Amino acid sequence: MRARIWAAIIISSVGWGTAGIATRAALREGVGPYTIMGIRIVIATAALFAYRMLRRRRLPDAAMWRLGAVIGLTNITAPYILFTLAVQHASAGFLGLLIANIPLVTAIWAHFLLPDEKMNQRKALGLSLAVGGLAVLLVTGESGLGDAGRAGLSAALALGGVVVSSFGGVHARRHAPNHEVLDLAGPQFALGAAVLLPLMLAIEGLPTAVSAAGWGLMVYMALAGTFMPFVLFFWMLQRVSATTASLPSYVIPVIALAGGAWLLDEQVSWLMAVGGGLILAGVVFTEGAEPALPPAGPGPEVAG
Repeated sequence: MRARIWAAIIISSVGWGTAGIATRAALREGVGPYTIMGIRIVIATAALFAYRMLRRRRLPDAAMWRLGAVIGLTNITAPYILFTLAVQHASAGFLGLLIANIPLVTAIWAHFLLPDEKMNQRKALGLSLAVGGLAVLLVTGESGLGDAGRAGLSAALALGGVVVSSFGGVHARRHAPNHEVLDLAGPQFALGAAVLLPLMLAIEGLPTAVSAAGWGLMVYMALAGTFMPFVLFFWMLQRVSATTASLPSYVIPVIALAGGAWLLDEQVSWLMAVGGGLILAGVVFTEGAEPALPPAGPGPEVAG
């Protein structure tokens, strides 16, 4: 089971890490940010419910839809809006470094909301290191896009997404052990689509002029960057702590920095490396404060 949990962490990390690169690439293709959000979540929702049908799962009950409304808005919808808007003003690598703070902010929320995940000295030290890394990024204004970037605005949007999604993850952790993975994820995806699709239509209209490359990137973001990582995330929440389940954020910046530099010619300055190093060191300290990964809990498997 330990190997399966780490496999889920790695797959989620790759999906979410490359999603930021794909978003930057789609923006370069002329796809609007709200179109990216709307189409991405609609395709992901369709994939999730198609998977449910293949497994002959019933639709979630009313109580599940109520729970999904809260978790969906905080764990999917609001972060999607904030992260997608943030990556317009900074590189995928810069955004990845900020997203790496999710385990740390999750630890803070968990201290107040989960009685078995209290803050300790090691977690506090990790948080302090990450704050130092953020200070380096913000004071120097290093966005990874040179003069075209706006590090302060991007950081404000991204950190808002970090705070909201961390709360959503902790809230999901409180309920995940008692529910089937697909029952927990389905309402969140559907309600996210119910918000983001009308928002896309109101602001940018129907996506009638999107290139084939743009559509390909959005399909990739929906399946590899949304459907698969979130299903695995909810599966992990049934078995490990909220902080451990948020550990894909540890690998995301490495993937985003390397991929952005290689595929999109984004800048990686030594100041970004210093700030990112401090943030990642903070995540390492936080992860080290967690207990060893336990065997599977009572929650059901994703498949089979």
